[in-house]
Amino acid sequence: MKKKLKLISTEKRIQSFLGEAPLIAASVRITNACNFRCAHCYTEGGCIVKNELNTEEVKSMIDQMAALKTMYIFFTGGEPFLRKDIVDILKYTSDKKIKISISTNAQLINRQILEKLKRLNFSLFQISIEGTKEIHDHFLGKESWGKSIEAIALAKSILKENIGVGTVMMKKNWDVLDRVILEASRQGADIFSLMLLIVTGRAEDSMMPTPKEILRGLQKLFSQYEKLQTKIKFAQNTTILPALVPKKWRKRELHKTFAPCSFPYCIGVSANGDVAPCDGLFNYPELIVGNIREKTLSDIWNKSKVLKEIRKINPTDLRGVCRKCIYKDYCGGGCRAYTYIKYRDFTMPDPICQTIYEAGLFPKDCLK
Repeated sequence: MKKKLKLISTEKRIQSFLGEAPLIAASVRITNACNFRCAHCYTEGGCIVKNELNTEEVKSMIDQMAALKTMYIFFTGGEPFLRKDIVDILKYTSDKKIKISISTNAQLINRQILEKLKRLNFSLFQISIEGTKEIHDHFLGKESWGKSIEAIALAKSILKENIGVGTVMMKKNWDVLDRVILEASRQGADIFSLMLLIVTGRAEDSMMPTPKEILRGLQKLFSQYEKLQTKIKFAQNTTILPALVPKKWRKRELHKTFAPCSFPYCIGVSANGDVAPCDGLFNYPELIVGNIREKTLSDIWNKSKVLKEIRKINPTDLRGVCRKCIYKDYCGGGCRAYTYIKYRDFTMPDPICQTIYEAGLFPKDCLK
């Protein structure tokens, strides 16, 4: 690397409280295989990659995470349920008292699978819905919407709680998010997760809504949410930046129900065992900090120079609109992975907030 990585943290405060740098959460691409080729997929899911971790290697990784007191594992893909051992992996994780989140396109979900999962420790069982039937089928594949909708109701009937719908805000769907959360609620979902698009992998800049569209889409979404809030709640992994939450809801402190990203106290693990500071950063060789086949997770977490540098940086080091934002210390600058993808510098502002600020649309009451 030509220059020292500029990266975000409050390491001293964390360590003074916990006595060590905790690995709070991990996002695991359990396979790269996928039955779809979604145009907006940041992981470029599709074909299985060479040398994907086998069952015993995954269990060893989970053992190591448990030893590091990891609280959450988010299993992603590809499509997790293309792994024949996924039920075994999820049960093993639950037995280790680690909370589980999983994201699926739901095409392989059936009653038999859900019955095997119903006693596990899910904090989120998330099914992707990317819009109305026409929009969803455009992204995932013909007739996929119906199967996904059926899976929500089926999961609710068997798993009972923490059934989520996950949606990525894009150019094609920003104006129907209110309809998505309404349909999610009708089918029994009790959690809704909105993710802002990250332009990496197969996603392109042309898929990003304009600043005006982002803010208008959020206004419509929250207007619908006001009618549904007794039935469905926003997921903790919702990536709406606090300053972009409509003022009415910020006054009610709704943004505090979205858990700030655990970065830099998290890692991403790829299907072949590579480790990066976040699941969104595998396209950058300088940020691959090791492989769990070659080093223990403890060694990677505690000895990686890159991870140590990340944990030294404070919110006061942020630049751009983040430096001026009243929520800087709370949200930590939004998505640090997308910041690196956009600017190759972790001290730069969240790209979406910065774009909205440069368009003159950033809420003035959120600026110092």
